[in-house]
Amino acid sequence: MQLFSIFHSFLTLYIFQLLFNVSYSKLNLKYAILRQKQANKSQNDTVAYQQRIKHDAQKTMRVIFYKNNNKTLETSAYDDFYDLKRSGCSASDKFAIVLHGWIQSCSDEWALTLIDRLSYYRGGCVICIDYSVVASSSYMRLYTNFDTLTGAISSIILTLFKQGFDPKRGYMFGFSFGGQLASAVGRSLWPNHLIESIDTCDMAGPGFDPIAVDHSKAGKHVQCFHSSRDKGTLVYSCHRNIMLGSCGLKQPSVASQLHLGSHGLCVDIYINTFDYPFYAVNSTPAECFTWQKAAKIPDGYTVGYEENFDSQVSGQIFVPTSLHYPYNLSKKQLRLLSITSG
Repeated sequence: MQLFSIFHSFLTLYIFQLLFNVSYSKLNLKYAILRQKQANKSQNDTVAYQQRIKHDAQKTMRVIFYKNNNKTLETSAYDDFYDLKRSGCSASDKFAIVLHGWIQSCSDEWALTLIDRLSYYRGGCVICIDYSVVASSSYMRLYTNFDTLTGAISSIILTLFKQGFDPKRGYMFGFSFGGQLASAVGRSLWPNHLIESIDTCDMAGPGFDPIAVDHSKAGKHVQCFHSSRDKGTLVYSCHRNIMLGSCGLKQPSVASQLHLGSHGLCVDIYINTFDYPFYAVNSTPAECFTWQKAAKIPDGYTVGYEENFDSQVSGQIFVPTSLHYPYNLSKKQLRLLSITSG
């Protein structure tokens, strides 16, 4: 009788344990399904949020067309077709894309002056992409929207390609944050499309350095002008890295242009290269350190916008600058500088 009682107790305990395990398994399954649903909802919410942010960014961005230095058309970046007839541009034209930086817009003086110089020397169609609504907030907010802006600008350029624009006739310029965008957009278009030429001016460093990026993959010919150590990138991976002033880290003219600083002077110097010769030195200055090979510089070589890119000249190029506008040195001044530094 006692043995039967013990057996009965074990049997009851076993059945109870079995029922508990089944219930627990069902409970686990229920919570697993619930967690999966929550994860999917979270993922869907994230995707929806990203799509909304991209939509909002594109909605506030403007695509501004210039022909013969006249503004001919301003339209939303959200359009999937541009009225080229109204813009005066033709798909067979050369085209240039201009990208501004933080707390800037296509109405900034340097942007309008660059559009003027590109219209005069290059011709064709000049397109400034204005994302000033996003760029007018904090740098951190702008930085967190970097991928969104890259995608939106890439979509704009792809729309141009669909309408017949040829990447081989394309040029892109970006200043500061816009320089990082120009590189990222160019790399995102590859390998289906390759922009012929990209120039950047003191590409932004904060938030991007020290991550190594191969900017040379952004276009067929990529040249990057460097002018500051605090705001500009220290990643020198373009086909040409043009080190302005003192090793690309400081400009002598900052003493007379405090409101611009070494960073802001970069775009002014770049614009001046259209009209004034900025001569490169034939060797790396003794005070400058270089990780990259120094370019072989032909005598009398000048830097700036280059219509027919000389692929033989690549690597780091050192270009001394002066104290006063237009910030270039004459050949005589360059020789004297070489003698005194030697």
